[in-house]
Amino acid sequence: MKVPVGITTLHLSQKSALLLLLATGLLGFGGYDYVQQSQAVDNAVAVQATITDSSVDRMDGGRGIDYEPEIQYTYKYQGETYTSEQVFPSTGVRTYSDRSKAESVVESYEPGTTARAYVSPADPDDAFLIRERTPFPLRAIAVGGFLSVIGVLAGLGAKNPGQQELRPASEGQPAPRETWVDSHGEILHRLSKQGLGVCFVGFWLSMVALVFGLLNTPGEFGGPPQEIQAELLGPIGLPMLAGFSFWVGMILSLCLYGGWSFAEYQQLRRRLPDPKPPSPFRHPSRLITILGTEDNDLSEYGQRVRRTGWALMIAAGMTAVLVHLLYIAS
Repeated sequence: MKVPVGITTLHLSQKSALLLLLATGLLGFGGYDYVQQSQAVDNAVAVQATITDSSVDRMDGGRGIDYEPEIQYTYKYQGETYTSEQVFPSTGVRTYSDRSKAESVVESYEPGTTARAYVSPADPDDAFLIRERTPFPLRAIAVGGFLSVIGVLAGLGAKNPGQQELRPASEGQPAPRETWVDSHGEILHRLSKQGLGVCFVGFWLSMVALVFGLLNTPGEFGGPPQEIQAELLGPIGLPMLAGFSFWVGMILSLCLYGGWSFAEYQQLRRRLPDPKPPSPFRHPSRLITILGTEDNDLSEYGQRVRRTGWALMIAAGMTAVLVHLLYIAS
């Protein structure tokens, strides 16, 4: 698919087109929700509300356990009585991974008490309690922007990068002085794959142990809701510590593999016939195109670029997830 953009043309594959479509949806929804929240916060009128019910709802999802503050209240506006359950001025639901944070929202709204609510004159039946924007729109815009950059780079890249055939090793350029990575390549390769396998299995075993620890902890799945106090070496703290260690181990193993693989890529690049194509690691559009190409459609050189790029990108993504979780926990 060819899409003219200004003075250039994007050559989009089916995958790239779907990626851009998803990115556009995220950007549109995030932007719409951000504008809606901004208008609600700026134009809202304060009214007196009576709290009728409040609780913390546990939500079990594919990515873990979240907690949603649920508050029901009634209020009057221009002589009409309304009922609402909206806490924040957002079309989406705001949840918390930490139960105590959800409880801190609910504790200020005990049933039978009065509180201040905010009403938009243009939509009086959709009030909210807390006059602040949720982070969801900006996150959706950030993810949509990232995906759109990936899609555009893929469309700008060369049509068939990573398919250059190699000259025989005997005809390659003289190899530079052997580095430590070159001389210990086989050991690094073996250690990285073994370490990744061990840490991957260990991580999921620790998650299973964590689930059993949660199931056997009173107060979380039965009785009144309460926050779990996890001891470091207890049935919850120990699996979490092990899972954290194995996750870090996977990141280090991927980085080790990426370093070995990049050294292999440099050796293969010396065997490319002249004129050599631009390095994919200096031209993101070429790298993105190679990452989205199947191994069978690439030469040995292109396959090495693809594996190196994916290893480093996955390590970077796992590091970002770890930093985000540590930020939430703090």
